[in-house]
Amino acid sequence: MYEQYALSDETLSHLEDYLDSEDNEHGLNFCGTHGFLCAVTVGPTVEPAVWLDALFEGQIASEVVADLMAWQKSIHALLYHEQTLHLPCDLVVEAEENDLTDWCVGFMEGMLSNEDAWYARDEDTIIELTLPIVTISGLVEDDELNRLRSNRKLLQQLAREIPEVLTELYLFFQAPKSAK
Repeated sequence: MYEQYALSDETLSHLEDYLDSEDNEHGLNFCGTHGFLCAVTVGPTVEPAVWLDALFEGQIASEVVADLMAWQKSIHALLYHEQTLHLPCDLVVEAEENDLTDWCVGFMEGMLSNEDAWYARDEDTIIELTLPIVTISGLVEDDELNRLRSNRKLLQQLAREIPEVLTELYLFFQAPKSAK
């Protein structure tokens, strides 16, 4: 069923070409955009007009809006149908920033665009679940996070947890609440 929402290779290639080009001076690159879309998909509900504005700092190119909306729906469909979401980059931490770092930065940007809603229900759970992403993004300076970043083996383990974290976040925010 989720296959009907899958994007064609041609559409993904078009998005990658645009997002990684100089024409996209206000937005994230391809991997960062995927991270951002994952955040707005797994997290608290946010209207497309709001996340599109945040993603491109109000400077979105109209020719990619439909493709971005379709990409976000395809991410949602995979998670809804209990499929593992694969990132468009290797889950490998390197000494220098790489595509995984870009993905994590994009995810963080998506979270921060709706920050209050992310932490409203259970701040401690969100902090725990997003630890791999926050750590790898490098956006938050903290002594404890810096210690984690200096342990390459642990950092690599955190990177491998990201697909599972996305599923857990999706269930946390999107799964129906059980009646008591």
